Amino acid sequence: MPHLRCFISLPTSEEVKQRFSEIQSKLKEAQADVKWDSPEKFHITLKFLGNSEQSAIDSLSAKLEMLPQNVSYIRALYHSVGAFPNIQRPRVIWVGIEHNEELQKLQGDIESLCAEFGYEREEREFHPHITLGRVKGNKNLHRLTEMLKTVTLEPIQARSNEILLMRSDLRPGGSVYTILKSFPLHA
Repeated sequence: MPHLRCFISLPTSEEVKQRFSEIQSKLKEAQADVKWDSPEKFHITLKFLGNSEQSAIDSLSAKLEMLPQNVSYIRALYHSVGAFPNIQRPRVIWVGIEHNEELQKLQGDIESLCAEFGYEREEREFHPHITLGRVKGNKNLHRLTEMLKTVTLEPIQARSNEILLMRSDLRPGGSVYTILKSFPLHA
């Protein structure tokens, strides 16, 4: 049986995608060796599932259907640009979200639900963010780190009205995301 590479996420609005695309454009001026995500791929990952059988995804999906009944929309305040593991040695460039109890609880509930289906719990603390790009090499890295130290982000308030179960297909040109199921949140 074929496996699907999947994750659970919160989508972002077109306005947010546009603003983050503008930040990317500024950072691209460093001409560093970065694989930049396209704006249509911007999302907050709540849980990466990895390779899963269709039957497991179907069972998990049925349980995820029940989750939004207890969750209203999720507010996010995007407030900073940074990097993992840090700005001095960036591997992943991101836009961060101010601490939010509702989002933390939702992610914890999803983590617990996925554990019931045999998915390993994430050991790292949940740091909600949107990935802008991944550093692939050292070319102009110093220029990029200097730009990361000075880039500013006027805080952006946004809200997500749904949870998405996504498939990620790896292709030679990069991954392609497909929505498998949407779970509307209740306002």
